[in-house]
Amino acid sequence: MAEQVRTYQTRINVTAEQEALLSEYATIFGKAERTLFARLQAGEEINALKRDFQQCFGITARQFNAINAQLSGRVRSIKEMQLALVETLTERIEEAEKELAKITKPAVLHQKKRRLARLQYHLAQLKEDTEAGRVRLCFGSKKLFRAQFRLKENGYKASPDHSSHAEWLKDWQQARANQFLVLGSKDETAGCQGCVATVAEDGGITLKLRLPNSLLAKHTVIEGLSFAYGQPEMVAAIGRNLSADQADWQPISYRFMRDEKGWRVFVTVSLPRVKLNSDYRLGVIGIDLNADSLAVTETDRCGNPLTSFAVPCVTYGKSASQRKAVIGEAVKQIIAFAKAKGKPLVVERLDFEKKKAALEQESPRYARMLSSLAYRQLQAIIRARAFDAGIQVFEVNPAFTSVIGRYKFQHRYGLSAHTAAALVIGRRSLGLRESLPSQLQGTLPLSARKRGRHVWSRWAALSKTIAAHAAHGRSGQSRSSPSPGLGKARLVTILPVAGETPAGESSAELFG
Repeated sequence: MAEQVRTYQTRINVTAEQEALLSEYATIFGKAERTLFARLQAGEEINALKRDFQQCFGITARQFNAINAQLSGRVRSIKEMQLALVETLTERIEEAEKELAKITKPAVLHQKKRRLARLQYHLAQLKEDTEAGRVRLCFGSKKLFRAQFRLKENGYKASPDHSSHAEWLKDWQQARANQFLVLGSKDETAGCQGCVATVAEDGGITLKLRLPNSLLAKHTVIEGLSFAYGQPEMVAAIGRNLSADQADWQPISYRFMRDEKGWRVFVTVSLPRVKLNSDYRLGVIGIDLNADSLAVTETDRCGNPLTSFAVPCVTYGKSASQRKAVIGEAVKQIIAFAKAKGKPLVVERLDFEKKKAALEQESPRYARMLSSLAYRQLQAIIRARAFDAGIQVFEVNPAFTSVIGRYKFQHRYGLSAHTAAALVIGRRSLGLRESLPSQLQGTLPLSARKRGRHVWSRWAALSKTIAAHAAHGRSGQSRSSPSPGLGKARLVTILPVAGETPAGESSAELFG
């Protein structure tokens, strides 16, 4: 299994003197980052700026590297998002134009045209920025910046000592100086010479933070750190950096952040590889991600379904913390099942931007449910929990899994549409091809029935035929609402022999 990186956090108790030092550090870091962004956007080279910044801001070479690393990450993320958004908006505009051609009601048509115009305007702006290499980055957040134009509505009120704008300005300055990064390296002391961690006799962690040269003090020591989650991993990482074998050393990076309650520190470490508790030769467990549940189907080594169930995972209307808790509980059930069976998990390799573009075709209610499901967070939690349990996770292309599951396996094995899709996902990881049932061959156009073409071309043609029939059937009618959320997880055990003859069933099972 590949090595994983984890980040753990805890609050730190600081004295008034340390509070002032950390605030000064964050202020210097923020000013240097904004200045670096402006000069890089003006076309200056990073190598020529390093010594100048060290002298101008009174920082060390490692502190400059941390500033550059954070800024580079932000800029890279924005550029990647620009390209993804251009593709997404293009697809959404195409879908919106198709929907527009079907609408006859004047009121609905008007609103759809307005929406299409907004999408087209946004796309034009994005293309212009991408072609010019322009990066729009607001330090402190656009939301807070715009709050100055509507002070009263955003809770800023004048007082005898300060104007409402002065209160906003104070928040704005704090938001632009509320964090700093200390970059680690595996060849440095304790994995990070800018913040050296040690373990005290009582098990607490002590940090010796190197301050910028422009401050009077050179170091400050923060004692008594304890992590509610990740304390053993933190202690183990610190211990590995004390090993005589340099192969055990690893970088440890620290991010200090200030919020309304005080300072927190986020520590990023690498976790060692764990012993595998899953065997691909036994079969797999496919997972289909849906708006209100996770559909799970276990297969044997031949791809025959053994057990299927659905775990409720309704995130619509939930806060971020509630959503994380719901997803965590759902994933916990699946990991426990996988560990008991000793089989790896198989998930879809989803294109999230295309999934967003497809929302144009859905009803508003179902589109909101799909949007609320944090697919990236869900997959990240699955991978993290699977890593801890020693369970492998494989990805497959999700193309036509729902259609294949519906028309080839749903009725054959008595599965739901989603657990049938999960079966297809699992079978695909085993390298099994899904040919089109003979009774459906006649529904395809002649071009799709030609030999030599990939089998997915036939499923694609069938999918288009189904979509056309569905569109015709609902013309003039409102789209149906999604089914209500499931209650408790429903477990279905597949009989050894069910329906048509699967590839892996023996004659004894069939006729004995």
